[in-house]
Amino acid sequence: MRSFILSISFLFVYTCLQAQSGWWPNGTESDDHSVYALRNITLVQDHATVIENGILIWQDGMVTASGKDLPVPPAAVVIDGRGAWVYPAFMDLYAPGAGLEPLKMPEKQRGGYAASQSTARASNDAIRADVRAVSVFTGGGDAMEAYRKLGFGSLLSFVPEGIISGTGALVHTGKKLPQKSIIREDAAMFCSFEKPASAQVYPSSLAGAIALLRQTYLDAAWYAKYGFKKETNLSLKALNDHAGLPSLIATRDKWDVLRADKTGDEAGFQYVFKGSGTEYQRAAEMKATGGTFILPLQFPAAFDVRNPELTREIWYSQLLHWEMAPYNPALLHKAGVPFCFTLDGLKDKNQFYAALRKVKKCGLPAAEILKALTHTPAQLMKEDRAGHLRKGAFASFFIFSGDLFRENSWNYATIVQGEAVFMKAYPAPDLKGSYRIQLGTEKTYTLKIEGEPDKWNLTLSDEAGKKGKAQAQFKDPLLELQLRLPEDSLGLFLLTGKVDAEGNLSGLGNDPDGTINIWTAVKNKEAEKEKKDEKEKTDSIPPVPYPFTAFGSPEPLPAAGRTLIRNATVWTNTERGILTNTDVLLEDGKIRELGTNLPAGNARVIDATGKHLTCGIIDEHSHIALSRGVNEAGANISAEVRMSDVINPDDINIYRHLAGGVTTVQQLHGSANPIGGQSSFIKLKWGRTAEEMKLAGADGFIKFALGENVKQSNWGGGRYPQSRPGVEQAFEYWFTRALEYEKSLKSDPATRRDLRLETVLEILRGKRFITCHSYVQSEINMLMQLARRYGFRVNTFTHILEGYKVADKMKEHGAAASTFADWWAYKMEVNEAIPYNASILTKVGVLTAINSDDAEMARRLNQEAAKLIKYGGLSEEEAWKTVTLNPARMLHLDKRLGSVERGKDADVVLWSANPLSIYARVEQTYIEGVCYFDRSVHEKQQEILAADRNRIIQKMLNDTDVRSGKAAKPVKQKEHHYHCDDLEP
Repeated sequence: MRSFILSISFLFVYTCLQAQSGWWPNGTESDDHSVYALRNITLVQDHATVIENGILIWQDGMVTASGKDLPVPPAAVVIDGRGAWVYPAFMDLYAPGAGLEPLKMPEKQRGGYAASQSTARASNDAIRADVRAVSVFTGGGDAMEAYRKLGFGSLLSFVPEGIISGTGALVHTGKKLPQKSIIREDAAMFCSFEKPASAQVYPSSLAGAIALLRQTYLDAAWYAKYGFKKETNLSLKALNDHAGLPSLIATRDKWDVLRADKTGDEAGFQYVFKGSGTEYQRAAEMKATGGTFILPLQFPAAFDVRNPELTREIWYSQLLHWEMAPYNPALLHKAGVPFCFTLDGLKDKNQFYAALRKVKKCGLPAAEILKALTHTPAQLMKEDRAGHLRKGAFASFFIFSGDLFRENSWNYATIVQGEAVFMKAYPAPDLKGSYRIQLGTEKTYTLKIEGEPDKWNLTLSDEAGKKGKAQAQFKDPLLELQLRLPEDSLGLFLLTGKVDAEGNLSGLGNDPDGTINIWTAVKNKEAEKEKKDEKEKTDSIPPVPYPFTAFGSPEPLPAAGRTLIRNATVWTNTERGILTNTDVLLEDGKIRELGTNLPAGNARVIDATGKHLTCGIIDEHSHIALSRGVNEAGANISAEVRMSDVINPDDINIYRHLAGGVTTVQQLHGSANPIGGQSSFIKLKWGRTAEEMKLAGADGFIKFALGENVKQSNWGGGRYPQSRPGVEQAFEYWFTRALEYEKSLKSDPATRRDLRLETVLEILRGKRFITCHSYVQSEINMLMQLARRYGFRVNTFTHILEGYKVADKMKEHGAAASTFADWWAYKMEVNEAIPYNASILTKVGVLTAINSDDAEMARRLNQEAAKLIKYGGLSEEEAWKTVTLNPARMLHLDKRLGSVERGKDADVVLWSANPLSIYARVEQTYIEGVCYFDRSVHEKQQEILAADRNRIIQKMLNDTDVRSGKAAKPVKQKEHHYHCDDLEP
């Protein structure tokens, strides 16, 4: 091994001499054209090919031959590998800022509503497609050193700022000049949903980021066809110039992957996804994207769970993710998802090999791990010179002391383009085990070695078990031992030797009388095999719940079958009224029949004697199950923003709503803008994906807003409008712009498609319907008058706490009212609200509903409806319709929802008592015939959940950081419930 170390050291020194190659030297440097041959190695030629006693030959930075029993060129510099393992260098496709000049970016701040830069680039600071990492590549910095140390020979570096942040450069990690280190100048386009450091406010939400990305792709297509004739836009030009490159997009969670995939599908290309480590939670959906993933190797740290009171603050999903995150690669591999790995996100880069071994222990085969670090990234980059060590490959590899996946093996040299760029001194070997040692005679002894390298504890004994004494030290490259035999406590044997590839020891030694003898120590292979077999056992993979949180199911719920609910009191919401002792048959997602003594056939029968059956509650105004922002406040209009882009199916409030009988909600944009974002309608199908939850075929709705929030009474101050009259003028401006846009579309085929104006035009043409946040009667009148002037109708005024003052005008206009039962005086503009508002509106003839606008209140909307009996004297059926049929009519969903009658969606709720009673509890909630909430199952789940929490906590108690006291203590967490006026930080 000493000759090997010296040879590689020479290669390292020669590399240093070549540092200025390519320039006129101030000395006698010259290019190295030597042939090198590394032999007697275990050659990992590629991820699937391992060659024992192999040889690797290279020259001028390229592999010229590799394999077994190859002739060595006569003039080659031959290096004896002495059993070392040689691997093709790794490739990382997500290396933000690696080897680039330090970035000089402004601090993040709010305040600007226009782009801060004044060059011929995109109108939004977040679109930086014209940025090229290659233009600031130097190859230096600590990041590159970390990559070299860990065996990476190439990486894809980029400037990590922007929703489109420009092209990355594929580069070698070596120490050659940048001119000789660049493999490909523009190798991929990088994207994300993250706003860069910029004073420009837009986008201020995830929904806004997606809308901006969508619009930018449309703009690029327009620019390629028409725009380049009218203007110069360097960002759009760059997007088109690099349209053939892979597009990599960073994601925060598995739902971001699906959002990105849909955005890419709309634009006509396939993303490569930089993952978050949560992809295993929806492996089938990840497979369906058709994309390749770049996975992190940072796994969640354990919590300090020694304090039971603090431990209660840890959410079950956090505990479960801690346990399951290391299985992410194995589960994706099982699902057939292609992926590679990245160092990005790994807090301690020295844990890289430990992470790989952990991934292997969790079920991913070693060959697949190597594939993810070599073949797959090279294939993505269409770079056939990387990812293997066959002829024609880059001579980029690293040299390991043994199998990379064996504990206590290490990397002691990384070669990039044929030059050593990292070396590690040969450390003391791991000698733990039992040996049969022979000291030049026929008599043998047992030598047992325990402890860490160079801190060994040795025990020498004869066949009778009598003990001697032994010590050992490692002095590179030799092992030195001193032995006193059991039968000779005075004589001292002095031995020196080496460790071979099989782990055996041998060398020369002096007997107590000075005689020089050969000695050998053969390792007990049977004990090692048992130990190896024990170590190589992989952990069984726990089941993944759907959704990945408390009260999830171990597998997705089955499709709807046949269910017969027998002998219930049925609130039909039709002219039939309330029916007693009635059967309802649910079949294939629909209400098939109502009657008495209906034949059950093969249906599951539910005895509902003494119970009440209603249709599901519909919440007209909800902000649950949304991710990273309910307001896009970066502009006074955000009509291009879609709440359907940011549905969060894991929100526990979905389950809580089901427990309160809610089956459908309108997910509204907030009230930060006069014209806000587009609404989303979802059915609360707990455990399903966002796409499965969406209510197909629903009319398009959009949020408008009036009053304090819009004019920034309590936030901001730099954005138009700042007054109530200004709000009216904002509407006027955008309506006028939309009409001009319509004319331009008809007259000029080169008109740029504008998603914002397109949506406003839908409103004016009666194709999209308004839900308007409103309080004060003067503003309500203003908007109705404005609507009449432009020829459309305001569909719904939501909140509408002064609606009782203008009920007659609302009826005349045809506007509906969605209000609170008894909220008032919580801010200045609602000081004149009264609890009789809903009843007055109903009696005047205005279609009226009760909504929640609150995740907590929605769980008891049945009780909110009951208040209308007290405040205004509505009948039970009239009151009940305010949370069922009336919002269904309001949202144009009454052909499918809102009543219990034949042919409608089987969205029904079984109550323990009259649903308007404060004592009524939901027993079961069905959506399209599938039971998504069952109280009896829920009670059992609570027990299962408690037991599983305790199981994981007990497992976490054995974590090294927990035992040592290094684990972070849990902190109290608070769920964030979005409301109309919430802004993202």
